[in-house]
Amino acid sequence: MNDFKHLLEPRSIAVVGVSDEAGRPGSQAVRALISNGYKGQIYPVNPKYTEFDGLKCYGAVSDIDAQIDLVVIGVPAKGVIPVLKACAEKSVPYVVVLSGGFRESGPEGVEREREMLAIARAAGIRIIGPNCLGFANIHSQVFAAFGSITREPKLKKGGVSLVTQSGGFGYSLALACADADIGFRHVIATGNETDVDTVQLIEALLGDNETEIILAYIEGTKDGRALLDVGKRALAVGKPILLWKGGVTEEGARAAASHTASMTGSYDFYRALFKQTGIVEIREIHETVDFLKAFAAKKYPANGAMAVMGVSGGSAIVFADAGEPEGLHLANLAEQTERLLTEVVPNIGAVHNPIDLTAGYFSASNRDKLRTAIEVTLADPGVDALCLNLATTGSAGSTAAAEVIANVAKDSAKPVCVFSSAPRDQIADASRLLAAAAVPLFPSPSRAAKALAVLTRYGAARREAKRSEYGESSAAPSSKDDLRGWAGKLSEAQSKDILSRAGIPVTRDVLLSDADDSLPEKLSWPVVVKIVSPDIAHKTEIGGVKVGVRDPKELESAIAEVRANAQFHAPEAQIEGVMVSQMVKDGFELIAGVVNDEVFGPVVVVGAGGIYAELMRDSSCRLAPFDENVGRQMLDELRCRPILDGARGKPALDVDAASKALAALSRFAWEHRDAVSEIDINPLFVLPQGVLAADALIVPMPFPGH
Repeated sequence: MNDFKHLLEPRSIAVVGVSDEAGRPGSQAVRALISNGYKGQIYPVNPKYTEFDGLKCYGAVSDIDAQIDLVVIGVPAKGVIPVLKACAEKSVPYVVVLSGGFRESGPEGVEREREMLAIARAAGIRIIGPNCLGFANIHSQVFAAFGSITREPKLKKGGVSLVTQSGGFGYSLALACADADIGFRHVIATGNETDVDTVQLIEALLGDNETEIILAYIEGTKDGRALLDVGKRALAVGKPILLWKGGVTEEGARAAASHTASMTGSYDFYRALFKQTGIVEIREIHETVDFLKAFAAKKYPANGAMAVMGVSGGSAIVFADAGEPEGLHLANLAEQTERLLTEVVPNIGAVHNPIDLTAGYFSASNRDKLRTAIEVTLADPGVDALCLNLATTGSAGSTAAAEVIANVAKDSAKPVCVFSSAPRDQIADASRLLAAAAVPLFPSPSRAAKALAVLTRYGAARREAKRSEYGESSAAPSSKDDLRGWAGKLSEAQSKDILSRAGIPVTRDVLLSDADDSLPEKLSWPVVVKIVSPDIAHKTEIGGVKVGVRDPKELESAIAEVRANAQFHAPEAQIEGVMVSQMVKDGFELIAGVVNDEVFGPVVVVGAGGIYAELMRDSSCRLAPFDENVGRQMLDELRCRPILDGARGKPALDVDAASKALAALSRFAWEHRDAVSEIDINPLFVLPQGVLAADALIVPMPFPGH
């Protein structure tokens, strides 16, 4: 956290804009610093006052005869620029601009924000805001903020750091967590992010020893690659990031030549990034609380095999129902486990999973039996985690059970969680015991299942990150074609030639450059005939493709027909010739391609092709580059995936080859990210052995002068 050491741990703070009006942002900040016991120097600034709340008040920042680490600005927008200039002259390193009235307010505000940033950059000042609620360091009692974070209830100290683009909603998350007794290290609202942004702060928090987990709310980022890198770093150091992405329904319209680009939107790219980095997406306030509690123990299931134990059969069913769509399943207990359970479970109970302990089991008299039941279940090698359903068990029984659960869980490497629907005041003692042992307590079995599923996926992401890094793929190295000089799109022939050298198998093709070219003598019938032109992206729509051509006579006719159709429908198009291609049979059609997004860079997309493309809208994407293991994950996410395993007596198709082709495409897209705008492989046939790209389109980046 060295880059922001004296921003988040300032030794001295000047607050510009204090006033007798209690609601003024500057006034709230100073009073919060005083009331919370901030140990550094506080310098209120307002030329109208000589004293403010017992502190000397200064007329300007320049009047302060001391080094200032942080200046908090809470004056109207028009007064911010003069204050910032004074900060520059004073060599202040960090400024928080609480004031609104910048780019969110219109053209005048846009210009004001531009000027503010120019002054800051010239002076080496880093800015949080403007138009933000500021930040608080709960451990050091720093409150460079105003609003609800400065008022009761006070946040307790803890290991969670929150970074939020929306101060109001972010503080709502913080208060919901505080109500669940979750403590905080930092709470930072970034506002307009003119200078310092959420991603930079997350990166700084990765180096903060007292931050154990990071919670973030973002509406967008200007640099998706920076978020990707930070997410990977967080995964490597074991600091989970829980992220709420606002604005997920925004439609990202694309003026694209390829089918690939129309298959995704910007939110898909965020979700791909989350999967590649282990970032946990949250969509509800209660999920924030649940997942933070679940991560507290830092224990992750090896797989998705869950054991459920308790006094409510219905709760176990609800747990299983919620867990299955999330990738969990009820573990099959070993015979040895069930035999040991019969010694401590009543005869009318059940020792298979879910384990029915029967009503009234949770009691002081059953402590030893419960301990044995939990220990032998957790010792079963087929069990990855355990959920105990206390259900409606009252105060005494819940406390007795909590004592046992907490003691056993401390010594177990496997996650343990508890469900209870009893009123909070009845199980307060049990809650404290469980919280002290980092055993999460959930108000419903379905929420317990979803939290365990999140832990399972995060653990898998950590193992995958350790196992494989980009560069270990067995996919062929891509070609280093210079594509920057091309104007417009490449033709199919050019595109397939380039992709073939990049390690993506393509069909056998013969290009006939003009009508007088002699027909190829050795052909494997039937064949496909296609017009070849860089100006015709979608050949089928203009009648530029003939499929199933069976003999030389049909071939001659088909060539003439596609030429005539191209001339009629696209008279201005540059025609390179006609391509005669092998006709692929016995495979399944996918669409694969690349969108070079301005925020995320090259993103590889794969989806169901042929008649399924528009019907199913079935696609998956990842940010390039990646290896074939990630390519397989993409294929596994498709709804059409079972078809690749063989359907209606047909042979299984070569998923390994398809995965390697996607990895090769990702490598090519990354290495040519400055030259390639889009790539479309449609279709990519997955065969019983291998894959073949039957058609392809590469769209280079616009090149100066073209």
